[in-house]
Formats: sequence, C-alpha cells, structure tokens
Amino acid sequence: MIRSLAHDIVEDHAGIEYHDLLTHMHRELRPRNYLEIGTRHGGTLALSSCKSIAIDPNFQFDNPKILSSRPVSLLYQLASDDFFANYDARAIFAEPVQLAFLDGMHRCEFLLRDFYNTESASAPNSVIMIHDCLPVEIPMTSREEQGIVPIEAHRAGWWTGDVWRTALLLKRERPDLDILALDAFPTGLIIVTNLDPRSTRLKDNYNSYVKKMLSYDLSEMTITGFFEEMQIRSTSCIDTSEKLTARYWL
Repeated sequence: MIRSLAHDIVEDHAGIEYHDLLTHMHRELRPRNYLEIGTRHGGTLALSSCKSIAIDPNFQFDNPKILSSRPVSLLYQLASDDFFANYDARAIFAEPVQLAFLDGMHRCEFLLRDFYNTESASAPNSVIMIHDCLPVEIPMTSREEQGIVPIEAHRAGWWTGDVWRTALLLKRERPDLDILALDAFPTGLIIVTNLDPRSTRLKDNYNSYVKKMLSYDLSEMTITGFFEEMQIRSTSCIDTSEKLTARYWL
C-alpha cells in the first residue's frame, strides 16, 4: 500500500526494482521477439535473448557485449516516430511483436504515439511494458528534465516526465485493454495486454486525446488519487511463473 506523505508526494514504491521485474518477464514469457524504445546504455536490451529491435536516437552502449547475447540485434538510431513511419516491426520479425518495452521520450504525447504504433504491430496476447508512469512526487513529472529540485533528496535524477497522463488516458479511454500497474521501484511499471492491433481509436483521436491528457492535473487529483484510479498492485502478484503464465501467454 502506498502511503501519502502530502498531496504532492508519497512513499517510495515497495516493489522489486523494475530491472528485476523485466528480467522476470523475459525469463517467464520467453518471447520469440522483443521491441524496445529508449535503449540508451543498453541495460534493458541486455535482458533479451531473442531477436530484438532497439530504437533510440542516441545509443550509448557501455559494453559492446550487449549485442552478443541474442541471435539478431537490430539497432535503429532514430526517433521512434521515424522508425514507425519507415519500418514495419511485424514484417521485420515475420510475425507480430510479442514483447515490447516503452521507455522513450518522457512526454505524454510521445508515449501515446509509441503505444498505438507498437500495438498495431502486435498480437492480441502480446505484452507491452511501459516505464515511469507512476511518479512518487510531483517535481519529477515536469515536462523538462533540467532544473528539477526533488522533494526527497535521494530522488535526484528521477525524471518521469508526464507519461503518467498516457497511462491514465489508456485506463479511461481503452477499457478493453488489460492494464496492470505495478509498484516496481523506483517509478513503477505498467503492463498491458489484450491488445487490439486493428484499433485506430487512439490514432484517429490523437489531437483530442493529447488535449485531454494535458488537462489532467496531478496536483488536483493528488498522486494518491491517481494511484487509486490506476489500481496499483504489488509486484508480488506476478512473482511466480504460475501466476504470470495464468495472466499472459505467448
């Protein structure tokens, strides 16, 4: 249970670290392919052992061995919008995307495009994981990364941007999706399945949805109120392969 400290801050998430949760998802789901947006240093890409597409405008790999752990590593050093405008992930894999991780630009309108573009390349039972949508204090939700002064000193550098708005929009506007919000440390992890690759609702209503997202006021609804609407659960709910495979299947 998340305990509110004030209207603009809550305690740290109590779940396992998101990197460990991603490791668990890869190990238990064992997807045949994986797509990632926002790779940067390659730490999350390294978790994949299957055919993988990584998209980032500025790769900064710390260790070149990151590319040696899977049979195919396709790196697209460009913005995700440019990737989806010029490439077809489904065609590249010769099948739908099975597992995806979205951790690109931390602005709600960018994530909305990344989500509907990824969903269109997926299958109904594919899994899309989304990072940084459950901020624990309001300063980290700034749309600009520079100049953030955290309320809690140990949270320096925790920039989520306003992608929480995208998670809330999906919860409110796409009740057909199976959305699981988890208290993964430090800024949460959203897992989405029951996808509809044929749906054009988000794309067709993009401008109105962006306007709606930007009207969401976290100070007004409070972080606690937002978490309650997202129905955050403990990461322990998928700590066993039995529980995980009962929810997801590839």
